[in-house]
Amino acid sequence: MSRIVEPKVRVACLTALRTRQQWTRRLGWAASSVAVGFVLAYCTAVQAGAAEMGQSAGLQVDAPAGASGSATDNAMSEARALPPRPTWVAYYGASVDIDVERLGSTFKVIIIDADPDPHSDDGPAFDATQIALLKAHGAKVLSYLNFGACEQSRSYWSRVPAGFVSCRANQAAQLGRYQGYPEYWMNVGNAQFQHLIADYVAPRLVAAGVDGLMLDNVEIIDHDSDAPEGMCDAACRQGGLDLVATLRSRYPKLSIVLNNAPVSALGATSGRVPFPLLVDGVFAEEVFLSSTSRSLVAQLRAWSDAARIAGRRDFFVGTLDYATSCSANAAAQSAWNASTRAGFSPSVETIDLDSICWWPWFKGSG
Repeated sequence: MSRIVEPKVRVACLTALRTRQQWTRRLGWAASSVAVGFVLAYCTAVQAGAAEMGQSAGLQVDAPAGASGSATDNAMSEARALPPRPTWVAYYGASVDIDVERLGSTFKVIIIDADPDPHSDDGPAFDATQIALLKAHGAKVLSYLNFGACEQSRSYWSRVPAGFVSCRANQAAQLGRYQGYPEYWMNVGNAQFQHLIADYVAPRLVAAGVDGLMLDNVEIIDHDSDAPEGMCDAACRQGGLDLVATLRSRYPKLSIVLNNAPVSALGATSGRVPFPLLVDGVFAEEVFLSSTSRSLVAQLRAWSDAARIAGRRDFFVGTLDYATSCSANAAAQSAWNASTRAGFSPSVETIDLDSICWWPWFKGSG
């Protein structure tokens, strides 16, 4: 890791303090303090000489001209980096139902479900060969991983190898039903659930050849006593942060993107590592459709601002909005433009995420 020299640290910290006023208007005082707290903690650690902090995260941050870093750190950073402001998509349908060549050549970041269990009679949604085809044009392919909940449709809900406890059997980790979905919120601090995710679920996805993981339902770590369902106490919250750190340690060259990451995580740590340094991007759903969610815009801007101040130029910040159909061009274009104006990377799809809307403004969508 290239160590940030003291003058740059001072600039970053001063910028963070100046940014507090902007964040306070967007998020309120408490949330803005958390966001700025991350940057100040980061700056203080580097200024104190904690270079190992970034090395533990496998991260290369911006450094002044002439600063040196190890080739290993640079390789890790380049492998993790996502394209700047990419055209991206989440598609959880089967490869047999889509033009894989067109999918891989249209989008720069593609989120699929790489679960090796059969998606249908045709086998897995995507196998290693099909994932390689998606990557042939330079796209980064991430796999969906349900981080904060467990779906009853997954094989590991009830069937796991010796040495693991299935989600159904692990009643101590169940935090209640996820309303509206056939799944349960899970205690991400539960040791058996952590073992299942880190040592069984994630390795099977990575073995398919993906470039990274998209962790869903990360908001579980922000489910306090006021949460309507799935309350996550302090041990659960820290356990969730540590589980992400475990995945980062196991897969230092893979991208990790979070769905609906709460602002509170900006000020969190796992060990000595500031949590935001462990991940490579965030996105949120239903930000601009059917109406603009000011709270989600503020949440994404807080992550974007913190990443920028910390020198994370390749940090991905996206929006995923749902059109009523793939013919709703005007609404989709409006949401797309709003996201772009806000500085985010937009994606507009239908809510089932099992088909692709080839919007007229896509290159080569013809």
